[in-house]
Amino acid sequence: MYKRFFDAAGDPRLVTRGSGMMLDINQAGVELFGYRCKQELLDLGNICALFCDPEEGRVFQTRLEADGCLKEFEVELKKKDGSPFWAAITATLAAQDDGLHFWEGVLRDITGFKSLQGAYLETEKRNRELSKSERRIRELNRHVLDMLMIMSHDIRGPLVSIAATLKLLMRGSFGQMDQSVWNTVADLMARVRNLIGIAEDCLGSAHSIDGALLDKKKIIDLRQDIIDPVLDEMSNEIDERQIVIDNRLGAIPAGTIPIGSEMGWLKAVFRNLFKNAIKYGGKGCVIAFGFEDHGSFHRLNVYNSGLPIPVEHRDKLFTKFSHIDEGPEKQDGFGMGLYLIRELVRKNEGDMWYEPRENGSDFILILPKKQG
Repeated sequence: MYKRFFDAAGDPRLVTRGSGMMLDINQAGVELFGYRCKQELLDLGNICALFCDPEEGRVFQTRLEADGCLKEFEVELKKKDGSPFWAAITATLAAQDDGLHFWEGVLRDITGFKSLQGAYLETEKRNRELSKSERRIRELNRHVLDMLMIMSHDIRGPLVSIAATLKLLMRGSFGQMDQSVWNTVADLMARVRNLIGIAEDCLGSAHSIDGALLDKKKIIDLRQDIIDPVLDEMSNEIDERQIVIDNRLGAIPAGTIPIGSEMGWLKAVFRNLFKNAIKYGGKGCVIAFGFEDHGSFHRLNVYNSGLPIPVEHRDKLFTKFSHIDEGPEKQDGFGMGLYLIRELVRKNEGDMWYEPRENGSDFILILPKKQG
């Protein structure tokens, strides 16, 4: 009965003497190793002939003799054609009445499992490498942000001092200037203000990403601390182009809308939107900025009169490296402005989009209310 069970078992089974000489193997074992019949396989003699590395076979026998049994011993075996495969052997050592030892074992093909295990280990290795690389990149980004904040802060200080001196010159504090000199100083003043704005954009963006506070005050005023200074930076350009700033269209009143000091990055947003309005509105256009309180959030907008942006260009407004080749002026730069400021807004739980008007363009900005 046992012999019938042994031969009919679905798992590959074999019996050997303690010396390793093979005594029996069932049909499932013959098929696993790729032989034509049982006798052809038994003619190999020692079980070590089935191991890819015969030394592994001797290790297996030594351990079996020492422990009396082995469970799921993983080893690489080979078929008749020489192709390797992984097997797990569970074997038990026994003794006959004549004192000779033999063992019976069950083999399980685990090639697929080992392949998956290898893939898993390789994935784990790559994940560790990626994690390590990510930490290095974070450290590098932190260093770059720190350097950007330091550089922007250090550049802004001297520029503010230069602007103050130029303002005194224009007021005649150091003596009167003829008109041509005054115009040159005024142009220089506009350029310095623009550089201050760029430095503040970098400083504000870096602080926003870093989560630090741009201002030591608990709150800043949206109109007085953000919008008015940006318009002041652009006053020369606004005057030269005869642009009208309309304060009647639901504009943001001064001194009434405090925002968290961590929102100093809004200067970069409004600076970009006003520059955009000046570019696309052109000479003599009207620019307006509005405000609505919607309970949990503020709805803001910057409007400029003129032709609306053509329909075929609107889906490119907030994409990287895009230019709208329409409007009164040739556009320059890398086309990153609107993309970057919308990313800033979205990182701070808000959103921004474009709405065409019958006689102009409107950029809408929503921001959640901040406490302190």
